[in-house]
Amino acid sequence: MAVKDYTTRVAPAFDGLLQDGERLLAVSPVQQDPGTTEEVSVRDELIDLLDPTILVGLGTFGGSAVQQAVWGRAVIGGPGTQGRLLHEAIGAVTAPKVAITNRRLLLVEIEVTPRAKGGLGKWFGPSDQSARQRYAVDRVAILGAVSAPAGVLRRGRLLTGFRDGSGCMLLCSPPSLAEPVVEAIGAPRGE
Repeated sequence: MAVKDYTTRVAPAFDGLLQDGERLLAVSPVQQDPGTTEEVSVRDELIDLLDPTILVGLGTFGGSAVQQAVWGRAVIGGPGTQGRLLHEAIGAVTAPKVAITNRRLLLVEIEVTPRAKGGLGKWFGPSDQSARQRYAVDRVAILGAVSAPAGVLRRGRLLTGFRDGSGCMLLCSPPSLAEPVVEAIGAPRGE
């Protein structure tokens, strides 16, 4: 699938969601990044390994050191920051899509409604798509975005930075849609 084809294909779903003069620049399905959400303490991780319930098979090790080593951080910033709120919103939506417009970053869910009321037409007939906004951030609150380092486990990742000092990793799926999202958000810019 060509990159521009996806945005073009889902653009009609945004007709009722975009404001006057707002243009859709890029859209991509996203997943909640599997990186850690808090700092990892190596000392605490080692102490947890000495828990006797783990040694006899009764407990579980809730460590995050390996998770952070493989994926890094998924979100930077405390409760109430833009990065944390966006990360939590992605986790709360069943099939999230990130949409970048000339005014906002939107997290949406696209609903498909069949035109037929029953029978095979409901399954195989024409349908209408509509985007429902789940979260939005104005462009003025965004510093910019950069692609995450390339690698087998890091393809499709991008870091979006916000003016409040927070950041959120977005994991685009398929990975080929990450670059248009980075371009639509723009390179990081200073205050």
